Amino acid sequence: MPRLTPATQSLLALLGVVVVLAACSASREPQASDTAASGRCDAAKAEHLIGENLSGYVERQAQAESGASDTRVLKPGDAATMDFNPRRLNIHVDPGEIIIKVACG
Repeated sequence: MPRLTPATQSLLALLGVVVVLAACSASREPQASDTAASGRCDAAKAEHLIGENLSGYVERQAQAESGASDTRVLKPGDAATMDFNPRRLNIHVDPGEIIIKVACG
């Protein structure tokens, strides 16, 4: 195996440091102050709507109060994807469209 010159070794070491630093900065979790701006969901803020009849108004209210950027209504027997979306509020309803659960994801 050919030997690397000191300049090449230094360049490879510098490249390794750059890659590690880039990976660390890209994986930063949003802080509490980032939550509202990012549309991150907080279902606890919409839990008071459990027991209410679902309507367009109530759905928009739940979305606004939770800070979610999207909502999904889940009725009994509905198929739902299992992908986790931290910006989505899931509104679970019973057959009479009464809200029985709110959860993020």
